[in-house]
Amino acid sequence: MGLLCIGILAKAQTDISFNTSIESMVSSGESQAFWLTHNQLGKYPLNNKANHLLAFEGKARINKPYLGPLSIELGTNLIASYSADIETQVNEAYAKAFLWGWKLEGGWFREKEYFSGLSSTNGDLEKSNNARPHPKIRFGTNEFIPFLFWKNWFSFKAEYDEGWLNDQRVVMGTRLHHKSLYTRFQINPKSSFHVGLNHYVMWGGLSPNPNIGQMPEGFKDYFVYITGSPGTENFPQTDIANVAGNQFGSYHLQYNYETKSLGVTAYINHLFDDHSGMELENYPDNLYGIHLQFKQFKVLEAVVYEYLYTLHQGGKVDVAGVEHGNDNYYNHGVYRSGYSYQGWMLSSPIFSPLVYDENNVVTRIENTRIIMHHLGLKGKFNDAIRWDAKLTYTQNYGTHNRPFDPVKNQFFSVVNAHYSSTLPFDITLSLAADRGSLYENRVGSMLRISRTF
Repeated sequence: MGLLCIGILAKAQTDISFNTSIESMVSSGESQAFWLTHNQLGKYPLNNKANHLLAFEGKARINKPYLGPLSIELGTNLIASYSADIETQVNEAYAKAFLWGWKLEGGWFREKEYFSGLSSTNGDLEKSNNARPHPKIRFGTNEFIPFLFWKNWFSFKAEYDEGWLNDQRVVMGTRLHHKSLYTRFQINPKSSFHVGLNHYVMWGGLSPNPNIGQMPEGFKDYFVYITGSPGTENFPQTDIANVAGNQFGSYHLQYNYETKSLGVTAYINHLFDDHSGMELENYPDNLYGIHLQFKQFKVLEAVVYEYLYTLHQGGKVDVAGVEHGNDNYYNHGVYRSGYSYQGWMLSSPIFSPLVYDENNVVTRIENTRIIMHHLGLKGKFNDAIRWDAKLTYTQNYGTHNRPFDPVKNQFFSVVNAHYSSTLPFDITLSLAADRGSLYENRVGSMLRISRTF
C-alpha cells in the first residue's frame, strides 16, 4: 500500500517557487515614508531612519496528488530586519486545500490582491494587506462558483473565518470572526454586477477592567457573537445594552465591464459599526473607486481612483436624552486596541495614526473621520522596465469626541521602478515623499534586489 501511495504522489503535478530579496530603506525623517511601509504585510519597522531587510518566500502547489481534483498549497514568508536591533518574524506560514471550487485555509496568510495592487486598501476597507497576517482558519469558495441551474447568470462566493489576535493588546486573547457572502449577476458577456456583505466580530479575551475580566467564550456565547445579538446575563452591561463584542462590517457593490481592449470596474464599499450603520443611517460614509485596465496600451496599463468619506459616522445628535451616531469606526470601548494587529491597522492604513500607552500597547485609533483622494497608476516602458505610482491626499478630522482643530491635511506619494532582464536578479527602486500636518515631512527611498528560483 505504501508503494502504491508513493507511486500516486509521484504522478502529481507539483509547482515549487522560491524568492529571496534584500532591501535597504532610508528616510530623511525619524520614521519611514508612508507608502514604502504600508500595505506591505506589516513587515517593516516604522520608527527608524534606516532599515535593512532580508526576506525569503517559498510556495509549493501540488495539483491532483491522488489523481483527483484536489490541490494542496503550502507556503511561508520569513523576514529578518535590522535597524536599531535585529528582528525576525514569520509573516506567512500556511496550508491550503482546494476541491471543486471550495477551499480550506489555515495559518498566517495574506489576502488575494485586487485592482492591480493600486488600491489604497485592496478595494475593501476591512480586508487590506496592511498588517502582518494573523493566525486563522478559513473555509469558503475559491472565488465565484455557479449556483445550481442559474450558472450562466448567477454565481456566489463565501467565506467563514475564525482568527486569533495573539499580539500584545488591551484585551489579551481577542478572537476575530469574519464571514462574507458575495453574489454575481452576469448581465451579458461583457457586464456583471456584484453585491456583497462582510461581517466581523471581535470577541472573547481577557479585559484588564476588573468590572469585565474574562469575556464569555462558551459554545452558546459564540452563537450570540456571530449572530450580532445583544449579550446575555453573563456578558458585560455594555454588551447587554447593545450587541455582544465589537461588531462591524461593510456592504459592497461592484460593476464590471470587459472588452478585448478595456476593463472597467466601479465599486462602492459602505462600512457600518452598529445596527444604525447597517440600516444606512451613516449613508454618506463610503469608499468609491474605479479601476481601468488598458489591455492594448502598455505604457499605462492600469489606473485606480478612490474617494473616501467617513465624516458622518451616524452623526452626533441627541434624541430624547440619548446620543445617537458617534460611531467612531474601528474603535471600541472594551476592545480598546481597535481593529489593529501588531501595531498595524487591519483595515485601510488611511485610518491612522494609532495611539500607544506607556507599555507600547495600542489603545485607540486617533483619526477615523477622513476625506481621501487616491490615485494609483501602473505600466511599463518595455519588457524590462515596469513602473507604478500612488498619490494620496487626505483631510483628517480626528474623531467626533477628539476632533483635530485645525483639520490636518496630508499628502503621501511613492514611485516604484522595477527592472528585470539580463541580470541574474531583479531590481526595484522606490522614492516616496510625505508632506502635511498629520505626519512629519519626510522623503524616503528603498532599493530591493530579488531573485526568484
